[in-house]
Amino acid sequence: MIPATMRGLRFHRHGGPEVLVWDELPVPEPGPGEVLIRSRGFAVNWADLMERAGVYPGAPDPPYVMGHDLAGDIVAHGPGVEGPAIGTRVFGLLPQAGTSAEWIVARAGQVYPVPEALTDAEAAGLGSPFLTADAALVTMGRLQAGETVLVHAAAGGFGSATVQLCKAYGAGTVIATAGSPEKLQRVATLGADVTVDYTTEDFVEVVKRVTDGRGVDLVMESVGGDVLARSFDCVRPAGRLVSVGASSGRSTSRFRLQTLFETGITVGGFTLGQWIQHDPELVAASVERVLRVLAAGAIHPLVAQVFKPEDIADAHVYLAGRQSVGRTIVLFPQS
Repeated sequence: MIPATMRGLRFHRHGGPEVLVWDELPVPEPGPGEVLIRSRGFAVNWADLMERAGVYPGAPDPPYVMGHDLAGDIVAHGPGVEGPAIGTRVFGLLPQAGTSAEWIVARAGQVYPVPEALTDAEAAGLGSPFLTADAALVTMGRLQAGETVLVHAAAGGFGSATVQLCKAYGAGTVIATAGSPEKLQRVATLGADVTVDYTTEDFVEVVKRVTDGRGVDLVMESVGGDVLARSFDCVRPAGRLVSVGASSGRSTSRFRLQTLFETGITVGGFTLGQWIQHDPELVAASVERVLRVLAAGAIHPLVAQVFKPEDIADAHVYLAGRQSVGRTIVLFPQS
């Protein structure tokens, strides 16, 4: 039975985790081309932290239901929808937020069946990191077998997904940065060949040493600021750098027009949410590849910690502390 109201996570003013509140809201109704999903859980992303703080570009004005990654069950179809079938457990990503709620409306083409082997927590954390990593590596980064890849923030959701997909897709040497010995050890188990503690080591020097001064073929960058600036020194001539975010909240003045023709590198960036809205065929290709290697056992979603809905502020603090390896997940109780 579908209730009339639900809990939805919102904030009414920008600030710290203390501004997060569970509001009672009407359960949404699916429109044409949409499905209604009873949520099992959602992931907490860096985008959520930045939206809450008021520093995420393009975010709507509060209040609005937060969240981008989801896992749940299809319970109703809007007009014109034939699938996924009612009762299907799905995962997905909503570009305009709205997943941090007990009931969710989404476009039918934005959610995908969950492989049976995955737990709800793993399913909730699958969407944005693995689909972003695949698109960044394959579509934007044009990864070729045997190439050398530098992956920053490799213990996070995106970074850990990227390291795994690098190996699944035949990369050669994978150089991974992280901020503690514990994180580096975990990243090495995911397939990183060389690990760099960015708090004590200069990743540029390590890259030059490992590649005999040549530089890497591809940099996967999601931090911004000084990390992005210094990553230009790691790319070989005619190599590529793909930027998918800026968890530091900072840009860099290093990128200039001259950067492109002085070094001969290709620099690209994208947001998965834009592709979901405007280039769904590219996202569909990523879904197909990710589910294929997932079924083969070549990758596995990492869950760092699972929180209850009433502990959402703690979940934000936990992610902001940069101590997690994998995704920060909130699960709803299932009756």
